[in-house]
Amino acid sequence: MVSDLTHTSSGRAFTEDLGRRPESLFSREYVDLLVGDTGVLLTSPLHWDRQEWMIAGGLTSLVLASSALDRQIREESQEHRTKSLNTFTQNAQRFGAEGAWLVLGAFETYGQLARDQKSKSVALDGVTASIIAAGIVTPTLKWAVGRVRPNASSGVFDFQPFSGNHSFPSGHTTQAFAVASVIAAHYDQWWVQGLSYGVAGLVGYSRIEQNAHYASDVVAGAIIGTVVGRAIVHRHNKPKENAFNISPYIDGRGGGLVIGKTF
Repeated sequence: MVSDLTHTSSGRAFTEDLGRRPESLFSREYVDLLVGDTGVLLTSPLHWDRQEWMIAGGLTSLVLASSALDRQIREESQEHRTKSLNTFTQNAQRFGAEGAWLVLGAFETYGQLARDQKSKSVALDGVTASIIAAGIVTPTLKWAVGRVRPNASSGVFDFQPFSGNHSFPSGHTTQAFAVASVIAAHYDQWWVQGLSYGVAGLVGYSRIEQNAHYASDVVAGAIIGTVVGRAIVHRHNKPKENAFNISPYIDGRGGGLVIGKTF
């Protein structure tokens, strides 16, 4: 369901002014790509059709439904909190902050040294998704919603818009799922996808256990990170303009190759 929001049925949101991966993150071409990606992604709802708005509504409903469990999940997580678990989650949550950037740095370093294009693409897409999701979308929502963190609130529905309170959505979870969704989109192996999303989920759990977020904050962050991450990969993976495409062809009478050129 999340993947359907990464492109529209009409194809407009992610085929106009397609993004192209430059050779380096440290280039003017990447800055241009980032600006273009940001504009296209943030304005994509203008191109959604009815089905896509229904999907968005379903995801919003999921966040609202999870909020009904906020109090119970918080109470249980704090009741079972131990010193060792606290230490573990303090370290685990780093994968939603500096740890996520270290992972992307590792992909970029390996890609450059081994001339591995897939690794370089993961780094570039991950940085882009992180900037947009965790650097723009989630901070904007935090500022507008103004939910008070559970360690300072008078109740689960303590919202003070534009007040500087930043509980909703979870920024760490947004970052973790943005990177995880990019990695999972580039690698088909089940264990890579399981590890990526598993670590991201652990970040979300850690933020709840640390009493820094409610469950619905984490759910919202996970959705934002995943949607943006998958959208970026989808946009960057579009066929290049003016490229030749060769594909096999077969029917009941024979077969061959079809050679095409996109303009």
